[in-house]
Amino acid sequence: TLDGADTCRAIVLELYGTGNAPQHHTKFMQALTVAKEKGTVVVVTSQCASGSVIPGTYAVNKELDNIGVVPALDMTTEATCAKLAYLFGKGMTPDQVARALHTSLRGEISPNPLSMSNVGTLQSQPTSRL
Repeated sequence: TLDGADTCRAIVLELYGTGNAPQHHTKFMQALTVAKEKGTVVVVTSQCASGSVIPGTYAVNKELDNIGVVPALDMTTEATCAKLAYLFGKGMTPDQVARALHTSLRGEISPNPLSMSNVGTLQSQPTSRL
C-alpha cells in the first residue's frame, strides 16, 4: 500500500536520466497506479543537471506513461514542487494541474524541452517577465 495516498495531492519522483525507474519493481508500479487511481498527480523529474524527462524512451518509461505519470520535461525538481504547490493553491483539480505542468509560467520549462539542443544550456527570462 501507499501510506498517505488518501491525503497526498502529488508525488514527485526524481529518477535517472530521461526518467527511468528501477526495473522489475512491480510493487512500486502498483503503488503508483493506486496513487493515480486516488487522484494523486505523479510527476517524474530527472536527477541530471540538464536535459529532459522524455516519455517512452525506454520500456520502464513506457510503463510509467501507461500509468499516467506526468513528465516534468526539463523542469528541476525544485521548480516542479513549487509549481505543484502554486497550481493546487489556485484551486485546480488534479487533472488541471497535470495539464498545466507543461505550460511555462516563468521560464521554468525551455521553449522546446524535448529538443536535444537544449541539453546543457541555460534558458533565462528577462526579469520584467517575473
